[in-house]
Amino acid sequence: MRSIRVAILLCAGLTACSQYGVHDGSSAEKAAIQAVLDAHGAAWSRGDAAAAAAVMTQDADWVSSDGSVYEGRSAIEAAHQEWLAGPAKGSWHSHPGLAKIQFIRPDVAIVDGDSYMSGLHDEKGREVPAGTSRYTAVMVKENGRWKVAAFRSLPQVKSKVSSADVR
Repeated sequence: MRSIRVAILLCAGLTACSQYGVHDGSSAEKAAIQAVLDAHGAAWSRGDAAAAAAVMTQDADWVSSDGSVYEGRSAIEAAHQEWLAGPAKGSWHSHPGLAKIQFIRPDVAIVDGDSYMSGLHDEKGREVPAGTSRYTAVMVKENGRWKVAAFRSLPQVKSKVSSADVR
């Protein structure tokens, strides 16, 4: 009798985990998420703030490497416009390497990856060395398309790739 109760509890637990647990996600879904990240990098590199922000949900939020918080796509676009007209004008941005994509649900994923930047300038206009940094993003699927709902730049976390790994 005891083993039947254990088996029932085990089955109930596995059912609950399969309903609410982490999903692996297909390679097509992972590729679609990577395409969103690549679209952001390409838009940044073109200096196109509107296209860079278009990968975000309307109510997205962005925490930049200096700790500034931007809430809503229009605020994120305005920040990109300021960056791309100022210290990031003419810079190149990408998301190299393989991001770790963890599906919380089929329509929600947490992405941990690397960012690469070159061509940035300091407050005196001098070009700063190219570099990599880490980020975490929460992605959601809206109307069949992946969007960034939250982005966190993590300059304090060591990147998994180096500038030499990029290109």
